[in-house]
Amino acid sequence: MRTEWPAAAGAGTGRRAGRLVAMLGLAAVLGACGSDGRARTSAAPGPASSRSTLDVRPPALDPDPSPPARPSARPSPPARRTSARPTPARPTSGKVQPSGKPSGASTPPAPVTIPGSSTSYAAWANGSTVQVRSSPGGAVVRTLSNPIPSGAPLTFLLARRSGDWLRVYLPQRPNGSTGWVRASDVSLHFNPYRVDVSRSAHLVRVYRSGGLVRSYPIGVGTGSTPTPGGTFYLKELIRTTNPGGAYGPYAYGLSGFSNVLTSFGGGDGVIGLHGTNDPSSVGRDVSHGCIRLRNADITALTHLLPLGTPVRILA
Repeated sequence: MRTEWPAAAGAGTGRRAGRLVAMLGLAAVLGACGSDGRARTSAAPGPASSRSTLDVRPPALDPDPSPPARPSARPSPPARRTSARPTPARPTSGKVQPSGKPSGASTPPAPVTIPGSSTSYAAWANGSTVQVRSSPGGAVVRTLSNPIPSGAPLTFLLARRSGDWLRVYLPQRPNGSTGWVRASDVSLHFNPYRVDVSRSAHLVRVYRSGGLVRSYPIGVGTGSTPTPGGTFYLKELIRTTNPGGAYGPYAYGLSGFSNVLTSFGGGDGVIGLHGTNDPSSVGRDVSHGCIRLRNADITALTHLLPLGTPVRILA
């Protein structure tokens, strides 16, 4: 079985130029989804212009926010009016490609806005490994490989910046773990999107720059295998070759894990956000912890949300 990853847009034409392929089964990647069906992942890469490459782009994003300028001691005279019609500013950076690397590295202010706010920053690994430290300049507590085992690029969600060091959310147990990485080891990209999951209302809500843009019904975990609450982020996207199968056409892997299942289906209990071949399960407590959407809804999300998008799972 092969897991297929759309690559980031290439230089020049801006078209997607290829994919990363890993020899892994979908059930092993999303170890807490708990479906009895067997999903098959994508076959050999096709042409870059095909529909399967997700060559769909969200609207251009606004420039990265920056701290307000400090007022001077002496006010400046008012600017002379030179035109009756103002010229709109053109966005210059921060564009996020759907389900791939955001294009255009950016430098956030310090401290950075945290998940739950209207915007965030994704941190993409630059090299083959990233060392995670206990504090800025402290002891190395873990070294993570890039790409991750599924073939996706190693991605973090930025929590805050302190000089040359970044505190990031980590895709590991326990849920909510953070660590410090060198700013030079990653590239930062502004992301206006945020996802809120309401387990009690069985709804997923998508926000852009603080405004609600999408809302979809979902199925969540049962009482004995609940969907865990907390702040997570999208760490991987998998496209299956069987859209009518148990996981639907697409599945995002989150940075979080089941609090009940430490292993499942060959995986380590990763929480997923995916489609389903049982639409009647949407709107109910039915899964082993994963979040189920109708196939049309998960497909719509892949055209909006890049890796690194924060996901808050609420009561």
